[in-house]
Amino acid sequence: MTFTSRRFLNTSLAAAPLLLGSAALPSRLLAATPASLDWQLLDRDGLALIEGAGGSVLVLAGPDGVALIDGGSVDSVGSVLATVEQQTGKLPSLLFNSHCHRDQIGCNAVLGAAGATIIAHENTRLWLTTEILSKWEQQVYPPLPASALPNKTFYYDSETIDFNGTLTYGYLPQAHTDGDIYVHLPERNMLFVGDVVSVGRYPLCDFSTNGWIGGMINSLNQLLALCDDNTRVIASSGIADKAHVQKQLELCSAVADKLGTALYQGSSLPEFLASKPTADFDTAWGNADLFLRTAWEGTLPHVTEIRRFGRRA
Repeated sequence: MTFTSRRFLNTSLAAAPLLLGSAALPSRLLAATPASLDWQLLDRDGLALIEGAGGSVLVLAGPDGVALIDGGSVDSVGSVLATVEQQTGKLPSLLFNSHCHRDQIGCNAVLGAAGATIIAHENTRLWLTTEILSKWEQQVYPPLPASALPNKTFYYDSETIDFNGTLTYGYLPQAHTDGDIYVHLPERNMLFVGDVVSVGRYPLCDFSTNGWIGGMINSLNQLLALCDDNTRVIASSGIADKAHVQKQLELCSAVADKLGTALYQGSSLPEFLASKPTADFDTAWGNADLFLRTAWEGTLPHVTEIRRFGRRA
């Protein structure tokens, strides 16, 4: 089922440009230099990608204003917004959070306080209201102030809006986190996927926010159904395509198969790591240690389910 939110956005975004001029931003942000960021124009109709800001930031500019799909890290917010204003002449009135990690939510505080609409899954909003103990990072993240929280959330399925063309966003359950979303630009054949897809490195299932490898497999299948051979897939870590998503699905399915066997045989984590379960993939994907450790921990609450997700499934 698809829910249409055109009426909400037409109302809430109509006032946003009045709030989001340069005067709304702190002077320290306006003075930021965008020199360290990479701005890539993806087409001639106002679509660009910013890299070097933590996670990838997709910029969609046009007659309805400027939208950001993810906002980079807190450390890069000044450079991101300075770059966007320099390149488009405007500041964003719409922001998507693909999930709750700090490399994606850097612009929330500034744009939220200035009146922008911030769209995310409800689980992402809930994580940002509380202290997050990231065990694999040995890091504690404090809650965000109320003005920085997503102010337009959803729970299930997908929703569609009109903003410089059609944007459809939907839920990817319990993959990288339990609040992942995609943003689909069907008229441009582009799909933004956050960290559910990984480019140049192994993926990560953040068990601290309920991500796990079975959910990632489900989500990769969901994304493949939205792709054709020409779809540009924008991940937080780079640009991919349908073939890459398929390769990640094969990787995760192979590891899930070995995880299920190891857990049912009563193996320990050190024994599982010593078996080199990613030996066939390491040349292409790199160091698997963090991927395997987080996949193991994330699977423990799902031990009765994991064997459904292997290659034999």
